[in-house]
Amino acid sequence: MEKNTDHVREEARRMLFQLTGAFQSLVSEQQWSKDPTPLEPDPLDLETVASVIDRATHLLRQEPNVLYIPAPVVVVGDIHGQCCDLLQVFRRTGGSSLIEAAKDDAATGNGSGSETHNYLLLGDYVDRGNFSCECVMFLLALKVLHPSTVYLLRGNHESRCMTATEYPDTGVNFRTECVRKLGSEVYDKLMECFDCLPVCAIVRSSMGRWFCCHGGLGPKVATIEQIDQLKRHSEPPLKGALCDLLWADPLLEGVLGYKLSDKDYQEFLELDFMPNPPRGCSHLFGYAAIKPFLEGNHLMGIVRAHQCKEEGISYEYTNNRKDTFTFPYITTVFSAANYCGSYGNKGAVLMFLSNRIEVVKYSSSGEVWVEGAPYMASPYGGSEMEAEAISRPLPPKPSSQTRSSKLWKCSLARIREGHTGEKGTQHFQAALQKDATNEIHPGWRSVQRLGRMVGRIQLLRKQVTPPTLLLANMSPNEGRGLSLPQALLGEVSHGDSHQLRVVFNSIDRNQDGFLSLTELQEFTKELSVLSSEDEVKQLLQTMDIDKSGDVSFEEFTHYMATLSLNTEVSP
Repeated sequence: MEKNTDHVREEARRMLFQLTGAFQSLVSEQQWSKDPTPLEPDPLDLETVASVIDRATHLLRQEPNVLYIPAPVVVVGDIHGQCCDLLQVFRRTGGSSLIEAAKDDAATGNGSGSETHNYLLLGDYVDRGNFSCECVMFLLALKVLHPSTVYLLRGNHESRCMTATEYPDTGVNFRTECVRKLGSEVYDKLMECFDCLPVCAIVRSSMGRWFCCHGGLGPKVATIEQIDQLKRHSEPPLKGALCDLLWADPLLEGVLGYKLSDKDYQEFLELDFMPNPPRGCSHLFGYAAIKPFLEGNHLMGIVRAHQCKEEGISYEYTNNRKDTFTFPYITTVFSAANYCGSYGNKGAVLMFLSNRIEVVKYSSSGEVWVEGAPYMASPYGGSEMEAEAISRPLPPKPSSQTRSSKLWKCSLARIREGHTGEKGTQHFQAALQKDATNEIHPGWRSVQRLGRMVGRIQLLRKQVTPPTLLLANMSPNEGRGLSLPQALLGEVSHGDSHQLRVVFNSIDRNQDGFLSLTELQEFTKELSVLSSEDEVKQLLQTMDIDKSGDVSFEEFTHYMATLSLNTEVSP
């Protein structure tokens, strides 16, 4: 029997106070344990958990892809299961009233939104930290109690693929934690809830409008209207607009490791999109992509999360070339202090207030700093519409030769070697480098196997039992209903099956359940994993066991499992 809204709100209120008390009793070191033990003394009630998830899912499903949120707004970056930071974010920014308001049984459905800031969280609530379950339920309870004050966006970790990723050195994946603490049914409910999370927001302040998302821009992210038309209620694909909004990163000037000359800098400004090898999917987006997006959508800048920053916040494309830039067009916020217990970074949140923008920084030891953000006030000093009308220099016209330029090639080579242009102390840089493989899309290993297959075909033909023998129990007419050998399927883990489905769906553009030669050619061309059409044809023929001319998901899985059993593929 479905519970009424008031009853669920009462359950959310009790859960919120239970979690608040538990968070207060923790010390920061407990957030990074490899053992996902429930909070003491009382674990969460499963019936209450289910009710709150169902209600929050209902509210999130009704929200559009793009939220519009008026200032004052507190923008929060990655949390990653660090519940001590999550609680302190609200307390350090005047949000305690949201929690305290839950004491009032007569509170309205919107809570005390008129008496406090709005809160916009940019995603990545789960994975790595030991209390991801509790962080998610804390936020969903707040959403149920204050639906018009607390806004949650989707991050790249709010997906089936990422929550099943194993972390060998530090942290725990959300699926393992959730199944152990709350059970597999709750995990499945939360995945459905994550599918309903909006993907971006526009913050309206006296200085103008700011585009907020977890990742960034891609070639198919040109207008707000396009984003509003996306079908978001599913597992994010390995490419496309939804993937870019969750996974993309800004292209940094420091990627080449030296200060660019004026001539090279002008060429750097002509770069729009590049592959993003450190992520294994999506793009790096440059000035020639950022500027038209801001101009065309009447935006002042982009606020995003997704990358750990030593100071908790960073500003890209800022006043280092004053004749070109007036504002920091990209602001990255990361709110998990001392990420994974090893980075030593500060956490930060960005506060859009009535007539200024402030940054609150904090350390895992409890120190707090408040400073102004380096945003120039509107020269009009007036309304939001006036601020939107500020004229800016026109972006340079992208050159048709940009992708064949020396700068482009050198930048891509450096990126593939692991150089991102990120600044920081030696300790911070070492933590980034050590953790780099954990930042790659788990489906990328499968894509790499596709790309490396060509050089191994002869090896496979010599070592692998011919597919005709593996399928000896099939009748000649079974064709599409391919039955995989049980021993082979046993090598495909639960996480792998999700990752392979994401890869398959990303290649299958017309979503008919089969991969054609054209679809495979387009996909490998985008990712630059194969160099010729003949190689792609050879790859398709290898996967096409029933020789039908295209590849089913069963054939695709069979191929990937066979490859993993018979070859050693470097990540």
